[in-house]
Amino acid sequence: MKLLISGVLQDDLAKLPYSNSLLRGDGLFETILTIDQKVVAWDRHYARLEKSAKQILITLPARIDIEVGIEKILASATGESRLRLNVLADGDWFITLEPVSEGKESISLMKINEPKISKGALSGIKSISYGESLSAVRKASAAGFDDGIFLNENADVVETALSNLLILTEAGWQTPSLSTGCLPGISRELLIKWFEVSEREFKFEELLDSKAVYATSSIRLIQPVSKVEDRLFGKNLLGEELIENFKSKLFSNMNP
Repeated sequence: MKLLISGVLQDDLAKLPYSNSLLRGDGLFETILTIDQKVVAWDRHYARLEKSAKQILITLPARIDIEVGIEKILASATGESRLRLNVLADGDWFITLEPVSEGKESISLMKINEPKISKGALSGIKSISYGESLSAVRKASAAGFDDGIFLNENADVVETALSNLLILTEAGWQTPSLSTGCLPGISRELLIKWFEVSEREFKFEELLDSKAVYATSSIRLIQPVSKVEDRLFGKNLLGEELIENFKSKLFSNMNP
């Protein structure tokens, strides 16, 4: 892993800024796919970061300083990497960079019983206060699954602990609406823009009855879900086409 703190490259991970903001999880982050020295969908990631900062009253460092820092940390990078930009409430910021490991071809999901509040102070915000999501992943792992599906207080499907959700029904491709409290994911945003994915509220039973389920994120892009609870999902031709078409469109324009 490579580390840059407030614009300066570091050779020791022990130099992370252990401030109250970091210890208390008071800040924002963006996880961004990079390919060699290119950042995928940077303008969209920054726009989301800027909007979230205004919502929770955090002052961002100058955009040019962040961009120079990203350029520094990517100087000798090759292949696909996971860049994580962290901005703390006290003004510190840092970037980590590590290679993207090969993920599973498909994942399994279980329902999380504790609801995600749709209109909470951090709903829809990529906060470094990530305990709720990581707790859900641990519970899922203990039960033999890869990730968990959150429902909100209205029993609407929200997202997984780590990704947005996409389902295929007779009506076409659908994803939970932002009113559920889900994160406004970048891949989710582009799928809506490019492939006529519709947003709506739906229940867990509707997800189980769908033709196919996928998890979407900035790193894995579109990942098939092979199992939700006891319901198995096979390969889907329309899903495979969407995965290839999305990747092709995204990589032909790295900053859409």
